[in-house]
Amino acid sequence: MINESLVTDVQFDVKGSLIPIDHGYELFTELARLLPWLADEPIGGIHAIHGADTGHGELILNRRTKLMIRVISTRVPDLMQLTGQKVRIGGHELEIGAGKIRPLSRHTPLFAHCVATGSEDELDFSNDIIRMLDEMKIDSRFICGKRQTIRTQDGIVSGFSLMLHGLPVEHSFLVQQQGLGKYRKIGCGIFIPHKSINALT
Repeated sequence: MINESLVTDVQFDVKGSLIPIDHGYELFTELARLLPWLADEPIGGIHAIHGADTGHGELILNRRTKLMIRVISTRVPDLMQLTGQKVRIGGHELEIGAGKIRPLSRHTPLFAHCVATGSEDELDFSNDIIRMLDEMKIDSRFICGKRQTIRTQDGIVSGFSLMLHGLPVEHSFLVQQQGLGKYRKIGCGIFIPHKSINALT
């Protein structure tokens, strides 16, 4: 039986103007500077920040922009220490506001904007996903989306967006709690509910 409350998202308000589209590694580095325990937290994952693409490698942020971090629930009080702190991403300053708990969702399908397994080719990537789901005893169908490159501590690597659908509820929670693939701290392999399997980007 999956403990639904074992892992949770914490959502913070953010004030800022611009950040790079590929901001995951810098964001993690800055957050780990403020919260040294985050680097070694096995469940910890930092969602990608969303904004409007400027067409020049950056995202425009607005008042609805949020910073979302997924942690084991016992770490929530420690994570709340981010409120009022400032970080610099790509030369731009972000001020972190109030945080609130956002429990994981019971809804499916699930979507991850980027999953990195170490494979550059889509067929190899798909085989990696099949193997990982089998190892976790997860019953799911999946759809691969577009290939992308991301900056990591290991250099530039490839990943693919990924949709999981047809998941039983317990399997959905397991995937959200554990994720898939590498680089969870920089936004990869973190799954959120998605409205439809029709549009995968």
